[in-house]
Amino acid sequence: MMKSSQNRLVLCATAHSLLAGLWHAGKLQGSQTFANDATGHDEFAEFLQQYTATPVYLIADAVEEDYRLESVPHTTGAAKRELTLRKLNQFYRGLEYRTAHFINRDKNKRKDDRFLFVALNNAEFLQVWVKMIQAAGAQLVGVYLLPMLSQVLVRQLKLMAPHILLCEKLSSGLRQTYLHNGRLRMSRLVPNVPTATNQLGYFYLVETEKTRLYLISQRFISRETPINLVLVSIDGATQHISQGISQEQGIECTDVDLSQFAKNLNLSTSLVLQMPELLHMQLLASGHEVDNLAPETLTKQYQFSRLKKSITIATLIIGFIGLCAAGLVVKQGLDYKSSLNQAVQDTTIQQHQYDEVAKNFPVTSISAADLKTAVQLDKTLTSYPKSPRRVMLVVSAAMEQSPEIQLDRLRWVLTNDINIKDEDKLIAITAPVSESQANASPQPPIDPTKLNELGFITAEISGFKGDYRGALNSVHKFVTTLKADARVAAVDVLQEPVNVSSYVNLQGSTTDEQATQTQPALFKLKVILKALDMPEIK
Repeated sequence: MMKSSQNRLVLCATAHSLLAGLWHAGKLQGSQTFANDATGHDEFAEFLQQYTATPVYLIADAVEEDYRLESVPHTTGAAKRELTLRKLNQFYRGLEYRTAHFINRDKNKRKDDRFLFVALNNAEFLQVWVKMIQAAGAQLVGVYLLPMLSQVLVRQLKLMAPHILLCEKLSSGLRQTYLHNGRLRMSRLVPNVPTATNQLGYFYLVETEKTRLYLISQRFISRETPINLVLVSIDGATQHISQGISQEQGIECTDVDLSQFAKNLNLSTSLVLQMPELLHMQLLASGHEVDNLAPETLTKQYQFSRLKKSITIATLIIGFIGLCAAGLVVKQGLDYKSSLNQAVQDTTIQQHQYDEVAKNFPVTSISAADLKTAVQLDKTLTSYPKSPRRVMLVVSAAMEQSPEIQLDRLRWVLTNDINIKDEDKLIAITAPVSESQANASPQPPIDPTKLNELGFITAEISGFKGDYRGALNSVHKFVTTLKADARVAAVDVLQEPVNVSSYVNLQGSTTDEQATQTQPALFKLKVILKALDMPEIK
């Protein structure tokens, strides 16, 4: 059965075997060892078929490791990658597994970057396992050197000496790793560790001296540099060795018992005693990833899987956001529908209440449409800087004293020219000049700095039945009332209800009495109100 990709498969390859461990949520679920022979290869290929969807981390524990410390000019981005690649090609051309591990920046004036260039000089023992991983279609995350995880182990143990030589007894042999200020400088693996306890002290002492001489030759340290020799073990077996080296050689030695550290990592001490590499594998499975030596061609399956997973997650997130947005739109639609239904109910209630109240309204001859038109007209007039309200008040006051006068049309003009003509074409003035016009009071002189309000009134005598004398008297009374108003400057009669000019021929017949009586008694006036001051121009 294929395992979930939430697991992690961590492998540790040596020249003789491969240790495989399965971790889930940072906890070891099980481990298995495969020999580096045909039988072990077949068993591993069958084992790997269960974990084709699980990320695979491969640790290399080899003798053929090379370390070179170099300073390069400080760069960033693509220039930094190009510079480190050039250095890798210079040192390790033709080698497949290599990397540049950043150490720090120099404190001199140039502040160059210090890199530790690392490579596997012989990767034949590793290639067979890598080929099987590729053949199974498994997701290889990367290839990592075990000494780089030893650097993580030193940090976890909080060992702070400036010069540390870490000694670890592994399944592959004795590994001695030199760290300067907690950063890896070099490491060497010594296979064939003697099994006899009485020989281990001498073996550790000889190999420590070899490592010290190598460090001096490579100028990592000087002969006077004090080295802190750190011996780690799970059962305290190195305690007497560290005491012997400290007494005989005067080297500062520290013995570290890893049993409590292993328990903190949820590892069984018995398992670590049998397979010491589990500590390094546990650190890698817990997320302490170090520099990867594998080229991109070997990890493209994992990178593609990560890209596919990212796209899937992004699609799910976008889908979730889309569902939330759709739900919000549906909720808003339901709210709008509910509001609409409520508004319809409120409107029905209000209409019913209005109908109940309207039953008690007084009866009026003016329709609601006319009232609405009057209100709208009043609002429109109010919005003007000047309105015909004054001339309307004057005409209204005069009409109250002459109820027989029926207003047909009122035109209001605001101008400084009182001689303008009315544009009303409904009534034609046929007489040259009426007697009343001739006797009209002289018009006031024009003052261009004043604005005059003019009102052209077209009216008729209501209920007219042919009494022209009475009609003329009504018009003259109406004109007299207008002139008596203090707001009126002058009133001109433009059209009498009957033409009394002697220049007009009499026409008609006595048989047309009924038709004559039905004709309206129309007349037209021009009312000039007293001038207003010209408004200031701001």
